Amino acid sequence: MRLTASFISVVVVLMGCAPENPNRVPLQKALNEATALADSISRFPVDSILSVRDKLNKAKETVQWLGEDSVEFIRNDAPIIGKLTSALGYLKDAPSRLKYLDNTSGKCIEQINGLLEVIDSGANIDARGDTITDGYISENATCEIDNVRKLNEVYLETHRLFRLGLETDAQYWGEIDSLLTAKQGVWARSIVGE
Repeated sequence: MRLTASFISVVVVLMGCAPENPNRVPLQKALNEATALADSISRFPVDSILSVRDKLNKAKETVQWLGEDSVEFIRNDAPIIGKLTSALGYLKDAPSRLKYLDNTSGKCIEQINGLLEVIDSGANIDARGDTITDGYISENATCEIDNVRKLNEVYLETHRLFRLGLETDAQYWGEIDSLLTAKQGVWARSIVGE
């Protein structure tokens, strides 16, 4: 009886010491990063970014129609027009970047949570009917961790572009607006003089 009790104790202890899947910790870290990125993405000043982008697009359209209507822009105007072009360039694809970041962060979180659930449940068949093995989990974990790394790169570049666009606008909008107002005055006088 003593031997049986000792054997049961050893089995219980060994079962309690089952090795944890080595992908769990890196996946949890990736999940934390993806969640933090999703939070950072949600804090972008979207209304301001899109409003500035729209204002700069309208200014660009104004420059184009003034040029088409024979209003001359001289060499001294070029640096100001260059700042308009730069600011707009930084923000031009803001809507698609925001959509990509939002969708991708959500997908990363969903996929990683799914893998963690598979690890925790010990499931051996996925939703498509494929067999889940350690290799399957490792391959998918590597893929999802890489997706979070790529998401972070896109986030950092987007943050940089948005910052530069808003800073350039804030610094040079007064000069851009003054130039456009002056050129619109030239255009109006030319219409009256015709």
